[in-house]
Amino acid sequence: MNARALLQRASAVRLLIASLIAVSSVIPANASTVAICNSADLSGKATGSGAGMSQPYVVITVTNIGKASCALKGYPVLTGAWTAKGKVAISAKNGDLFNMPSAKVKRFVLAPKAKAWFANGSATAYDPPLVTINRIAFATSAGTSVADSSMIRSGLMATAPAGKPYPLGVTAFAAGKGPASGCDSGNC
Repeated sequence: MNARALLQRASAVRLLIASLIAVSSVIPANASTVAICNSADLSGKATGSGAGMSQPYVVITVTNIGKASCALKGYPVLTGAWTAKGKVAISAKNGDLFNMPSAKVKRFVLAPKAKAWFANGSATAYDPPLVTINRIAFATSAGTSVADSSMIRSGLMATAPAGKPYPLGVTAFAAGKGPASGCDSGNC
């Protein structure tokens, strides 16, 4: 083989390698190999609300603001809640909320700028005072401090048994931007 043919082959090989690298950067990652999202990679905001049987809820949409894909699985960890008077004690329970669609717990990849959602609910049937939980902090893994959590404005009405934390419920993370409201508006 002459020198010219060798140079053409080497150029073709370089072009092929460059093409493979470019294509691999846009192929979606396998959910099992992508790291779990850090709270710092997620920006959240309340995008819907509703209530049924004295059980209000807020739909929270989160966006991956990081530069890389990350994965979500399971339930957000509520790390703090605040009313106009300051931080309040909460007890969070994972599971279904009344009048909200249930998301199956599964791992999924959240590309940069992609959205996921969860819902946060409370109860208002306990004796007064009725409060508005203005802000909620959440994380993607247990043991995360409030300082390392994502903060969301919520507007969730709540009451609690006398001397007890405010009981809050939370649904699993689900892909997409979620419903603007729950089943009480016919979305289920």
